Amino acid sequence: MFHFKKFSLDDSKAAMKIGTDAVLLGAWAPCEHETRILDIGTGSGILALMMAQQNTGIPIDAVELESEAAAIARANVEMSPWAGQINVFNTTIQQFCSEAMHQYSLVICNPPFFTGSLKAPDKARTLARHNDSLPVEDLLECVSKILEKNGKAAFIIPADAFCYWQNEAAKHILFPSLITYLKSSPDQKPHRVLVVFTRIDSPDIPMTELSIYQGKSVYTQEYKDLTKNYYLHF
Repeated sequence: MFHFKKFSLDDSKAAMKIGTDAVLLGAWAPCEHETRILDIGTGSGILALMMAQQNTGIPIDAVELESEAAAIARANVEMSPWAGQINVFNTTIQQFCSEAMHQYSLVICNPPFFTGSLKAPDKARTLARHNDSLPVEDLLECVSKILEKNGKAAFIIPADAFCYWQNEAAKHILFPSLITYLKSSPDQKPHRVLVVFTRIDSPDIPMTELSIYQGKSVYTQEYKDLTKNYYLHF
């Protein structure tokens, strides 16, 4: 059981355990004055629950392809304070998008992105880690279709894939509006990019850097400040 300040999650049977990427994205993504939120690839439900903590009463839909993961997410939602706020759908985002009856002011996604790397031995973990079942092009096309005119979509992406993502997003009239380069420590190169896409193509994009550690097993103050509303020990 993974305990946060206002909710807990059981990821003991999940193919992919709760990780730093998801927590960072959920804490970082701007989510004020939302009308409806979509979490793509919810896994154990972490991002949907983080969004619910920040947006009490706002409908949140969470899509998960893998049936066992969807069941875990539903169970975690049911034992949370926001059981009536979050709906978990066991389907592909492509199918969900084709049948969607709503548009979203915020789409959030910690996507699978291990294309070309050694695949995990079990099917569930492979689905969670690899983008074979959810190519970047399909994901961005779906996001563009279900995003409100003035909506935004937040992702965490490998730093070496960001240019590709940016080019693909532009094909669907989605452009970066906020970027944070994520480093393990200040002296290392960025390994992830936190990005918000909107339909506005602006030449002035706020860009920042965030380091997780300032030394061995010592978190930076900026990381603590970002995640303090969730982690018990901050």
